[in-house]
Amino acid sequence: MGLLKHAAIAGALAASVGARGADWELALDLRAVSSDGRESFLENGQGKLRFDGEHEGIQLGRLRAALDQPLGETFAAHLEVSAWDGDDKNPLDLTEAFLEWRPYPRSGFRSRVRLGAFYPPMSLESRARGWETPYTITPSAISSWIGEEIRTVGLEGQVDWLGTRLGHAFDLQFTAALFGWNDPAGTMIAAHGFGLHDRQTTLFGRVGAPQTYPELAKKELFHEIDDEPGYYVGAQVRWRDRVILNALHYDNRADPAAEAPDIRDFAWYTEFDAAALRIESGNGWTFLLQALDGHTAIDPFEPLTWTFDSQSLLVAKRFGAHMIAARADAFAVEFEDDPAAWGSEDGEAWALAYSYDQGGPWRFALEWLRVDSDVPARLGLGQSPLASESKIEFSARYAISGSL
Repeated sequence: MGLLKHAAIAGALAASVGARGADWELALDLRAVSSDGRESFLENGQGKLRFDGEHEGIQLGRLRAALDQPLGETFAAHLEVSAWDGDDKNPLDLTEAFLEWRPYPRSGFRSRVRLGAFYPPMSLESRARGWETPYTITPSAISSWIGEEIRTVGLEGQVDWLGTRLGHAFDLQFTAALFGWNDPAGTMIAAHGFGLHDRQTTLFGRVGAPQTYPELAKKELFHEIDDEPGYYVGAQVRWRDRVILNALHYDNRADPAAEAPDIRDFAWYTEFDAAALRIESGNGWTFLLQALDGHTAIDPFEPLTWTFDSQSLLVAKRFGAHMIAARADAFAVEFEDDPAAWGSEDGEAWALAYSYDQGGPWRFALEWLRVDSDVPARLGLGQSPLASESKIEFSARYAISGSL
């Protein structure tokens, strides 16, 4: 099954290299950070931030390269390559790589098929290129977790009913997918809970785990363990492109007793429901609500189950090239056998952000973020379970693009 994963991604790579007329983009995002965060989960700690108190000053936010390659009139290939820091398995790695087929619309219907590795269509927040958010530097707890643990490696089909082209006030969209190589999804939410960060795990990269369980450190998350495909189904309603309601049900159908000794992990049976509502006014206001509710389980010698949920509310206002945004998050994880044990948490987060983007190569953003959390696992590190972490972060991003 591992060969099939590499083949799906390699197909997108080969297709993009073998044709002409590609559009490319290269972006460098540098950060200036002031943080009092606990040791980050990226360093095997139980902190909630990407940049903790040991990683202040000038930092690499992201180095990103993207390639869009048309393949005839209805086919295309898309690649995303990123570098986040010097601690990953590979200095440069893929975050997405897929082939896409978009046949011509017909009788008020439009369709799309994707094959490869990509994000499920569940976030109305991460709408910018590179699966980034245009509102803040740090996405919500929900989008942070999706970027960390969830990726579709498989086949997805999408059908749109274009009601607005037929005289109606709304459009409908339906999505379904079959995928593999996401059996470890749930590992990190059980290990360190939700984080507030913009670091997307690369397809062949790793992410840390708590010091209290060093045998779990540096997990690789995109693997097939039980040879059973997962699926998701989703629907979206769009009203005059001003109001969008999105819903998705995800089930990786993993066998929680299946073990993968080569990556020191089990297949985590992870299932969740996600919903999002975005409302945009004609004078620059955006309101965005998101909710996630699910569970994950393994069965190494007895069933172990964690439930998790998160909600967020974002309000943003654009003034020409300027935008201000505020967001509130709530999140919780509960280990069902013992809510006070490793893997359980409760938390809240608040973010305020300002950004300047006039459509040129430069984008500037300034963000304040605070996370309050109660994490019993910190007791195993000799720390108080209660922590208030905050950071001020400035982002300067320069992007260039062109055609080959």
